[in-house]
Amino acid sequence: MQSPGAERAAKALLWLVFALAVVAFATQLVSGLWSPWQPRRGLVNAGSLIFVSFVLLTILHGRSNSAARIASGTSAVLALCAIAALAILVYLPSLADPFLFDDYTHLSHAARQSWGGTISNSLLAHPTAGDFFFRPAGYVSFWLDYHWAGTASLRWHSWSVLVHAANSILVYVLARQLRLGRTAAFFAGLVFALHASHAEATGWMSARFDLLAFFFSALALIALNRFLDRRKPAWIGVMVAATLLAVLSKEAAFCLPLMALCAIPFRRNATAGIAKLAGTMAVVCAIAFLYRAWFLGGIGGYQTESGSPAILNFHWLATPHALFFRLWGLLLFPLNWSAPPGAWLTVASLLMLVTAALLLTVARADRARLLGSLGLILAAALPVQHLLLIGPDFAGSRVLYLPTLGLALFWGVLFEGCGRPKLALALGAGVLLFQWGALQHNLRLRSETAHLSQRTCSAMGEELRRDPRPILVEDLPRTWKGVFFLANGFVPCVAIQSAMPDAAARLAVSPDPAGPAARIFTWNADTQTLVEKTRQ
Repeated sequence: MQSPGAERAAKALLWLVFALAVVAFATQLVSGLWSPWQPRRGLVNAGSLIFVSFVLLTILHGRSNSAARIASGTSAVLALCAIAALAILVYLPSLADPFLFDDYTHLSHAARQSWGGTISNSLLAHPTAGDFFFRPAGYVSFWLDYHWAGTASLRWHSWSVLVHAANSILVYVLARQLRLGRTAAFFAGLVFALHASHAEATGWMSARFDLLAFFFSALALIALNRFLDRRKPAWIGVMVAATLLAVLSKEAAFCLPLMALCAIPFRRNATAGIAKLAGTMAVVCAIAFLYRAWFLGGIGGYQTESGSPAILNFHWLATPHALFFRLWGLLLFPLNWSAPPGAWLTVASLLMLVTAALLLTVARADRARLLGSLGLILAAALPVQHLLLIGPDFAGSRVLYLPTLGLALFWGVLFEGCGRPKLALALGAGVLLFQWGALQHNLRLRSETAHLSQRTCSAMGEELRRDPRPILVEDLPRTWKGVFFLANGFVPCVAIQSAMPDAAARLAVSPDPAGPAARIFTWNADTQTLVEKTRQ
């Protein structure tokens, strides 16, 4: 047992780290208002130091018994409606954004395949080329959506936003089942609905795998808790089906058994039951994993340069750095630093720092529940640990979608630990205000990039119409302002945006061959256009 003196020393050291990191973060942030802006890794690292020290201090300040709940007269129906409405409203400006990157590849595949071919290619036929992923639920949903949405991006984006709203509702439902008070659960749902890291997962059609995996994972956890409450076997059936659909949506959901075990600190009187049901989930995941390995001829997933599975690329320094440091800064300040945040968002960021400091002085949350929430974050992050070293441009942030379930619960538990309701509401408003501003910042950069992509593809289509010679395009950027851009799906992008179904016959992307007579175009970052190269 830790002595009082050692605990005081630990708190003093963590407060010092927190204060120094806050000063470093604020200084860099404010200096960007009058100096030329560059993506700053120092802001990401300072944000990580802030949140790591903040989390450790909340645990040291926490109580060993359950904190008193903040009373609220808000009905569950009103809470659910408010969460869903907010989750939809914040994404309305981005619904009309054009497609991006892999979206065009998924669209072209869905247009070519029959229903039988989709099922066969997703579940039965061993892949021989392309991405080695096993995500049949997502591919089937692409096929179904194409046959009602076609190439109308508004319909595709609306689908994503509605699923995100449903996921935000499930966060509230799960929080209530984990014995959080109604106001704390409501706050958790709002945090999830507004969290700025979701701009990529919700605003990019190709990231629907993450949306589906979260939906079914949350449903499985809700069914688990529902069975503990009602003891009806039907809920085990729902849990098993949802677990299977989750892992058929995206491989990140294989962490579900670990996520289920993280419910134990919230329901300490049901430890044995949770462990048994988590074991059932593990069996389902094991069977699905064995089938996946047979289907792919191995683990599959992203590959390293040497051809080995990236998920097995553990490193004694990089992996702990990703899980125990970088992840936390991304969760606290989920900002795309490719562009300056502007005066308003700078003020909101500074307000977030003040809010965090005040929470440390007033919140005395249930320590076990805090640890359960943090464990859930880490459990959900384990399958994507090799993708967590996200840079200042925030590209790849879709992998944070599942871990933010634990983050939402963490804020809910911390909010519930505030003994002064009015102050707790004010501090909660500070957190939500920052997330809303950060989300709008990230969505604006996505929108600008999506429209630039559309203009680039349309211009290339006009070039093909003007001159019959074939074209080879080189050096297409993978990302632009932290948003996945042109390197993938360029040919179908040109075909769709310029209404030229035969574009592939005269257009190639390096390193694909295009013939000696082909004109060569390359990306010019200064003019943000494709320009023709003069042959030597």
